[in-house]
Amino acid sequence: MPLMNLIPEGQTPGRRTRLLAESMGNAKASFMNGTLTGPELSLYKKLTSMQCWDAALYCAWSAKGVNCPDVNMNNISFNVTTINNYNRIFGANPRTRSVNTLHELMTLPEGCFIGFLSNTGVMRHVMIHTSNGHGAGNKSDCVLTDGNTAGWELLDMAHFFGKDRNHNGNSQTTMVYMPVTGQLI
Repeated sequence: MPLMNLIPEGQTPGRRTRLLAESMGNAKASFMNGTLTGPELSLYKKLTSMQCWDAALYCAWSAKGVNCPDVNMNNISFNVTTINNYNRIFGANPRTRSVNTLHELMTLPEGCFIGFLSNTGVMRHVMIHTSNGHGAGNKSDCVLTDGNTAGWELLDMAHFFGKDRNHNGNSQTTMVYMPVTGQLI
């Protein structure tokens, strides 16, 4: 698969992840109107078919943003992250990297993983921060009212602190992040 042609060369792992996540988010309109083709179509379909955390991990892995021996091009589920087990991506205590304000969200590193962790310790959702508080992900309607049930898309995560702060349990949810630096997951 000529997926390698989609990955920017010579960039940092976070930048590559951001650019691929944005590219696939921008591909949504072409997918919806039937004009998306080639490797872009294959990758978009794959991201859209996955659970949110698997899609974010696959996007970062595809961009060579992270290394993960459990990820491959054939599966759509990797069991690296689940609702109760997210340590491999976010670490043993992800709340140490919580995002508590809109300003903190706006200044996060590009291409980092964003998790939405309930106060009971359940991972509700995962996206990739692109820049300036925006994110890319799949099945984002669980935390953002502008999100859809399926489809990799770009969204304004700032709404988590504004109009969506009481949506679907968000008031009992902490946003956390983990930089993408080429690390082994």
